[in-house]
Amino acid sequence: MALGVHHLMLVEDDRAWREGVGRAASEAGFLVSSVSDGAEALHWLRHHPRAQHPDLILLDVVLPRLDGWEVYGQLRTDARLRHLVVMMMSSGSGTPDVPLHGVVGFLHKPPQPEALVRELAARLRELPGRPPEPPRMPYALRLTDESLYALHALPAPVRHAVRVHLLRAAELSATELPLASSWLMALHSEQPSLLVTVEGVRVVLVVDDAACALTATIVIVPSHLRRA
Repeated sequence: MALGVHHLMLVEDDRAWREGVGRAASEAGFLVSSVSDGAEALHWLRHHPRAQHPDLILLDVVLPRLDGWEVYGQLRTDARLRHLVVMMMSSGSGTPDVPLHGVVGFLHKPPQPEALVRELAARLRELPGRPPEPPRMPYALRLTDESLYALHALPAPVRHAVRVHLLRAAELSATELPLASSWLMALHSEQPSLLVTVEGVRVVLVVDDAACALTATIVIVPSHLRRA
């Protein structure tokens, strides 16, 4: 099987779905470690040696405490965990159009767990191999309380798209950033800043090169996306 996947970590908060996928994956030949949310997943990974880490994390996007994007961001900025490979899954439609290091695919959750495991196995067979690691650690992404509130108020598909682009900006900050692209622009200001624009939502990220971090300070939401 591509990527040499044998040990699978399943991160899913719905107990029935978690047990169903775990059972189907075990029957398909995977060794499965199941956890109920993102915080539990990070705790498990940080307290087990690398030799016991899973070959692939099957990570639900919508989770309590820490959602899938927050878990992914912590994996990428932890030197002990950034080698891990992730397959995201969601009941929503559409997949992000921005590549993320370490994410090898996005699965739509079908009605039956067995169908998800069949799709997972098929997708793994199509993958050429483990993606190459970027040369440097990505910058940490920090969200203020105000920016978190603004993002959580967005419709779920838009919120997920914005989070993906913010994480991609954090990865690009460790390399040579483009001065301008369709969604990322360097702002001319006293303090180095970036502007991320997705679905009309604009997020200003203040760059701290000394701390290797980006902080979202301003989130501008167009009127048609604001909740009444």
